[in-house]
Amino acid sequence: MYKKSLLAMALTGVSLSNMTMAAPTADIYGFVDIGLEHFNNSGLVNGADVYAGGEAPNGNSDAQEFALTNNVQSRIGIKGEEAVEGGWKGTYRMEFQANVLESGGEALKTRLGWLGLEKGDHSFKIGTQWSTFMQYSGWNTARGESQGLASYFYVTDELKGSMAYGFRNSSVINYTYGNGGWGSASPVTATIALHVGDDSRTTDVNGDDELTNDAGITGISVAGATTLGDLTLNAVYVKNLVAESEAAKANLAAAELSADAGKIAAAKDLVTEPAIFGAGAKLQATKELEFGFAYRGADRDAEENSYTYTTSLSTQYQFNEKTNIHLGFGQGEDDDSSARQLKANFYGQVWYQVTDSRSVRFEFDHADYGNDGEVLATLVSMRQSF
Repeated sequence: MYKKSLLAMALTGVSLSNMTMAAPTADIYGFVDIGLEHFNNSGLVNGADVYAGGEAPNGNSDAQEFALTNNVQSRIGIKGEEAVEGGWKGTYRMEFQANVLESGGEALKTRLGWLGLEKGDHSFKIGTQWSTFMQYSGWNTARGESQGLASYFYVTDELKGSMAYGFRNSSVINYTYGNGGWGSASPVTATIALHVGDDSRTTDVNGDDELTNDAGITGISVAGATTLGDLTLNAVYVKNLVAESEAAKANLAAAELSADAGKIAAAKDLVTEPAIFGAGAKLQATKELEFGFAYRGADRDAEENSYTYTTSLSTQYQFNEKTNIHLGFGQGEDDDSSARQLKANFYGQVWYQVTDSRSVRFEFDHADYGNDGEVLATLVSMRQSF
């Protein structure tokens, strides 16, 4: 009896040991980030492409002197991995933005959430992810935590669904060869992503909102980069894809029957296939000094005056062990002379690492749209990581 008990205990121990070895890792991480922001807006609607703060209890507008904001979205997340047969590795990540400034508000919202498989240079992910455009183009020149994106949004806001603004995308199936677009470690890297059911455009049918796009794959992203010594070159193309629904066809037919130019244009806009593209470079001039360049464009899929373009330059300098400085400039133009033209976009950030887990920073973003107005956002923020 005693020997049987010892055997049972030993088998149980081995079983638990195997379970422990097989269990995926679980790394909990996050930070609290709170800033004090001044927002100055002149002649524009909602600051156009400059981010006017986030999760401030009373918003952040030109009518206020300043506001507390959670611009970078305080967050909590969990990520991990485990070994899978054949040398593959399973990965996962769930990350939520946390509303830390407004009591009684919505506590958590999804930022990222995906499952993945990796082996060598090959990786697959499915779920909510960083956009391919941000990885392969935004990273060239947009290094600020929450500001400095005016020239970037000037182009990327032409897309539809969560693909708009080129930030994070919902419902994506993604394949990447190499390390992806964020860094410059891979000699060659490439990504292709399929956006599934991610088009929220609707039309009214007997009082109900019906989707105008029936496609299962509502978008595609393709990108690549190569690193040659200290220089990384990259390019990316993103496009919405549309299969017109019966509701969309009926809406367009009714608009054409009315012969109203405004109605026809609105009906066509519900089924356009806009696209954005980018080409750029990163140069690591020295260990402390980096330069970035990006040329970006958008095609609204309009019959005329369809294109928008921007050019951006930036530099990042590690002043010392604790201080990093980032400065950039961008400008843009629209084929449509009646649309707002981005005369100039100046932006920057100074980051100071107080301790290993606490930092403070100053950010600014200024966009001048000529006769259409201008906007300036300045932010001082503190972060505590864990």
